[in-house]
Amino acid sequence: MKIACLSAAFICAASTVSALCEDAWYLRNLAFDRAGYCFGSTLGGALFDATCSTKSPTLNEWDQSMVDAHKRIEASNGCKINTKGRVLASTLIGKMDDIDLLPTLSQFESACHGYKGSPVTMTSGIGMQMSYPTGTITSGDTVYFRFESWGGFEFVETDSAAGWIPEGAVAVDSCAAFAG
Repeated sequence: MKIACLSAAFICAASTVSALCEDAWYLRNLAFDRAGYCFGSTLGGALFDATCSTKSPTLNEWDQSMVDAHKRIEASNGCKINTKGRVLASTLIGKMDDIDLLPTLSQFESACHGYKGSPVTMTSGIGMQMSYPTGTITSGDTVYFRFESWGGFEFVETDSAAGWIPEGAVAVDSCAAFAG
């Protein structure tokens, strides 16, 4: 019985690292795609915009910082993405299309299961001034926290959307259960 539990724990940990690796790779390369990078890999070509303009894009300070952080995450977890393939299992694909300010993954995750507070609007960037709504956290949602906070805001996901919210807008006591 102990062997089965240890094996299950190892498989669980391995799949978590794999998901972290795929999400880090996706976010890092999404920043390059948005900067006009022309991908040479099969995977990059399959996932990102076919219109490109450069093999040497210039990233803004925010995106460069995010790319550097994801490179460190990938290195520390021994990530190896098959860029010769055409499929990536990242849950972020499609959720980041409307996000202006890309988030940085954290090494830690938590989740609010069964949100029971007032609706919370998620936005494309930090604050409301230069951003727009990307979704709403509503009663019953599961809210995932797995990104670094910045400037009083945190990036969150639900099963159907993602975006920035004011830090603490989803409190532990507004969850039926909190894990993490």
